[in-house]
Amino acid sequence: MNMYEIRSVDLKEVPGNDFIEFLRIEIPERKGYGPIPFARVRYALNGDQKEQENGLPMDLGKGIFIATFEDEELGEISREELEKTLRKAAVEIVKIVRRKLDPPSILKSILKDYPYLKYDEHGSKPPDVLKGLVKDPKSPRQAEDIFEIARRLRTATGDTYIGTYGGSSKDDDNFDEVWTRFSLRKTDFQKVSSK
Repeated sequence: MNMYEIRSVDLKEVPGNDFIEFLRIEIPERKGYGPIPFARVRYALNGDQKEQENGLPMDLGKGIFIATFEDEELGEISREELEKTLRKAAVEIVKIVRRKLDPPSILKSILKDYPYLKYDEHGSKPPDVLKGLVKDPKSPRQAEDIFEIARRLRTATGDTYIGTYGGSSKDDDNFDEVWTRFSLRKTDFQKVSSK
């Protein structure tokens, strides 16, 4: 049983040069967990339009290519020019991927594994605040699910989301079993820790 599917995103709008043309990025997506942050960029060389057999591996979380070409593959382009082109392309590729694989879509995909929950379109303010609701107040639920969902969203997007939950309860209720809504808030620990 294959646990991964490959999602392909078109990159023809990413600027290249006479040496390299970016065609698409292939992103492995783990079933039930969303895309992983490592992908392969497919390309054509020297204006040929023919897709090359090897792709360039990329770390989408860091926004960098994690491999490049050997010197004998460079032809007329200098190493400096290639590296500059790859750095610029990496920024554009991350923007395109984030636009295509937006957090609400990823969260909706994750929530398919939690049939008692649904995405709250009206309460959410993507990508910073994503909200969900319990579909039926009689549904059994577990607070741990929210933290698992936040972890899966973090894995898929590369961004940190903190989960909280709430709702009405009576004094004798176990709040972990009667909550009716949850929020996932995007945080940036680097900004917090640098102050």
